Amino acid sequence: MMYWVSVVTEAGIFAILALGLDMVWGWCGDFDLAFYGYLALGSYMTMVLTIGKPVPPTQYILGLSLPYPLAVVLADIAVVAFAAIIGAVTLRNLREIYFAVTTLSAVSALYLFVQVYTPLFDGYNGLFGLVNPGQAALNLTYNGYRTFFMAVVLGLLGLAYLLVQRVSGSPFGRMLRAVRDDEQAARAYGRGIFFAKYRAYLFGAALAGLAGGLLAVFISAFNTSAWAPQELLLIYAAILVGGRGNPRGVIIGVFVVYVAFVELTRFLPFGDAMRQILIGLLIILMLRFRPEGIFAERPGGARAGGARAGGARAGRTGNQVGEVADPAAARAAGTKAAGT
Repeated sequence: MMYWVSVVTEAGIFAILALGLDMVWGWCGDFDLAFYGYLALGSYMTMVLTIGKPVPPTQYILGLSLPYPLAVVLADIAVVAFAAIIGAVTLRNLREIYFAVTTLSAVSALYLFVQVYTPLFDGYNGLFGLVNPGQAALNLTYNGYRTFFMAVVLGLLGLAYLLVQRVSGSPFGRMLRAVRDDEQAARAYGRGIFFAKYRAYLFGAALAGLAGGLLAVFISAFNTSAWAPQELLLIYAAILVGGRGNPRGVIIGVFVVYVAFVELTRFLPFGDAMRQILIGLLIILMLRFRPEGIFAERPGGARAGGARAGGARAGRTGNQVGEVADPAAARAAGTKAAGT
C-alpha cells in the first residue's frame, strides 16, 4: 500500500512540474532544456533553508532552520529570479534549436558549477536531512505522514491545475497560442511577444520550483546524480502522451507514464534492459496511434466551447492568429453571423 502512496506522490510532484513545462513548450512553443534545473534549484534551496548549519566536512550556503512552508516560498522566489535571468537572455531573440541549445548550455553550466563548487551545495555529495517536517506536530505515524503528504501534493496539484486551466482559457492563454502558431502575425496585431513569453516562462518556473520543494521532502536528499537529462525527457514524453497544450491531458499523461508505463512494468518478468525497451515502445506506440495525445488541445484555448467557440469559428478569417489575438472581434463576428 505505501509503495503506491509513494508512486502517486511522485507522479503528483512531476505533474506540477509538467504543468509548468507545458506553459513554456505547449503554449509558447519553446523547447526548454533547462527546466529540470529549476526543480533541482528548488530542492537545493528548500534544503539549505531548513536543515540547519552544516557539520564538517559537509559544506553548503545559508544553513538556516526555517519552517518548511516558508522555505518553499523563499526557494521558489530564488528559482523565479534565476529563471528571470535565463528567460531575459534566451527569449528575446532565440527561437527553435537555438533556444533549446542555449537553455541546455545554461543548465549544464549550473550543473557543473554545483558539482565543482563544493561550498554551494556540498558538490557531488549533495544535501540530505529534510525528513518529514511537522510529523511530530501532527502526531502522525510514518505511514500516516506519508499518506498525509500525498494528500498535500495532490491538493497542490489540484490548485495548480485550476490556476493553469484558468490562465489557459483566458485571453492571455489564447494570445500565447497565437504567438506559438504564427509569431509574425501576432506581432502584426500589436502583441508584445517577448513580455508575453517572459511572463509564461516565469509562471512555469514557479511551478517547477514548487515541485522541487515538494521533491526535497519526498526523497529527503538531493545531489547531482538525481539531476539527469532523461528525467526531463520523460516529462516531455508524458506531455505528448497526455496532450500538449491541454492542462488536463498533461496531468493524465504524467500519471499514465509514471504509474502505468514506468511502475507497472516492474511487475513483468523482464530484466531491466527489456523493461526500458518496453517503456520506450509503449511511448512510441502511443504517439503513433494517438499523436495529439489522450486529450487533444482545444482550438482557442481550454474553454473553447458553446457560443464562445461558435463566435470564434464564425470570426475566423483563415488566420488562427487573428482569431485568438482579438477575441472581442471574433465574438462580435460570431454575433453578427448568428443575426444574419
